Amino acid sequence: MMYLVRGGARGTGDAAPADPDGGKAATGPSAGLLLTEPIRGLADLAALLLAAPGLAAAPRGDGHGVLVFPGLLAGDASTVPLRAFLRWLGYDVRGWDLGRNHGPTEAVLAGLPRALLDHAMRTGRPVSIVGWSLGGVYAREMARRHPRQVRQVITLGSPYALQDP
Repeated sequence: MMYLVRGGARGTGDAAPADPDGGKAATGPSAGLLLTEPIRGLADLAALLLAAPGLAAAPRGDGHGVLVFPGLLAGDASTVPLRAFLRWLGYDVRGWDLGRNHGPTEAVLAGLPRALLDHAMRTGRPVSIVGWSLGGVYAREMARRHPRQVRQVITLGSPYALQDP
């Protein structure tokens, strides 16, 4: 079940939320993370280059539609590399086109079914939905509500646990 979050992002003040352990309020990334960002970016690039042969051998798509939903506080910009790769494989890929993901707001709850139905109608067949984190929660809900328009759901790091029957 999805619940509506009114007003987008939490809070309206300038203060950051307090540490749950009673420490000082968070003020942003640590200096260590900030200073090592270029090195971490280069490490990510090296990992991508090492993975390139495996990525190049990925099975080609059949051209069916794919929607990609971003995680919490992310937008379509965060899924550009994934969408580019899927497009290169031969899928008809679209982002969610709803701006930054602030949770299940009125805009998201109205926009997700519209994006799904429009893409399914445009491609003439059910679409796959790839959901990253909270986007995976949305993807599963869209499949539950619109099963005829969803071919499959793929979740990446979404908060779901498998349960024993």
